[in-house]
Amino acid sequence: MRNLSFIFLFAALLFAASGCEEDPVDPCETTICLNDGYCANGDCVCPDGYTAADCSQQETPDKIRITKIVVTKFPATDDGAGWDLTSGPDIYPELMLGNETIYSSSDFYQNADPSNNYTFDLSPDVNIDEPNDKYIIRLYDFDDFDPDDFMGGIEFTPYSSSNEFPDVLFLNAGGAVAFNLHLEYVW
Repeated sequence: MRNLSFIFLFAALLFAASGCEEDPVDPCETTICLNDGYCANGDCVCPDGYTAADCSQQETPDKIRITKIVVTKFPATDDGAGWDLTSGPDIYPELMLGNETIYSSSDFYQNADPSNNYTFDLSPDVNIDEPNDKYIIRLYDFDDFDPDDFMGGIEFTPYSSSNEFPDVLFLNAGGAVAFNLHLEYVW
């Protein structure tokens, strides 16, 4: 009887051992995904704006939306003279692609103070359909009866293949004017 018990025990152990398999290897164990990508079945799934096997390369967006322009710097005077006869400048921005105006604010801030920032919420948003082209943003002083005074401008390219898609593009070329552009990206 003891031999029979031993045989059953041996057979049970042998059966249990033959049914065991090694844990499967995780296909993502050695996969590294950058820029907030994640691994699925051994391959990286990249977030919008990134590509390559490890999500290391930026993709050029189809377009960039400008949702807000903040004027952060402008000259207090027009070469020493006041912008307006009895008050400060009445500022508004304009955005150009080549010779084409793609945005010009219909609103302006009266008697703007150069120590303050001025926000222009764009509604609807301005679409930049060619993110690699050169654009110009300009600032003007609105005048009722005379042509508006040009206060300064900056040429810029909205997209850079190494900028990691900032929410705000800071434009300050060290000149008379500076702007912050609030952006959204579309792929």
